[in-house]
Amino acid sequence: MAFSRVIEFLPTIGWSTPRSKGREITTLPATPKAVSAGERRRWYVHLTLLFSLAGSLLSLIYLSHSITIHVIFGVLFMAMMVFHLFQRRRTIASLLKRLTRRQSRSMKSTRLAISDVILELLVLNVLISGIVDGLHHHATQMPFAAVLGLPPGLAQWHKLAAIVLVVYAIVHIIRRRKRLRHSHIQ
Repeated sequence: MAFSRVIEFLPTIGWSTPRSKGREITTLPATPKAVSAGERRRWYVHLTLLFSLAGSLLSLIYLSHSITIHVIFGVLFMAMMVFHLFQRRRTIASLLKRLTRRQSRSMKSTRLAISDVILELLVLNVLISGIVDGLHHHATQMPFAAVLGLPPGLAQWHKLAAIVLVVYAIVHIIRRRKRLRHSHIQ
């Protein structure tokens, strides 16, 4: 008796009760906060990117005598960045197509495409400067740093590239913070 009252009440709150061979089957609505496996994987990649970037920077600040830990965190960051770009391959391809076409596009999609390209170039710059420093076994100095009035510590290519990347990444994360946890893989 009580079960039939529940079944009668369900349609009034928006739940459906489909029938199968004379029996009523109650289906629960999907919650809007449900996290899919793809969203969870993207969240783990985002967390690993943040962790490896922070670890790479903190290892240089607090463990300046050991470059090995910095390199390990840097390699982890680059591997996760490749994985992140692989997850976003369709979005990146779509944004690049929109960027190169002559037709009108929304300002938001144009900014997103330009921001992604800038971020990828900054990551590539840090990667190349780190490889060059590693191959030469010393920090590569930027001759124009003195002309720009930069302090001697910022005259190093890898250090300057990393600072620019961190500042841009912070802005990137802040602007996308609402979508960071529940972003979809396309």
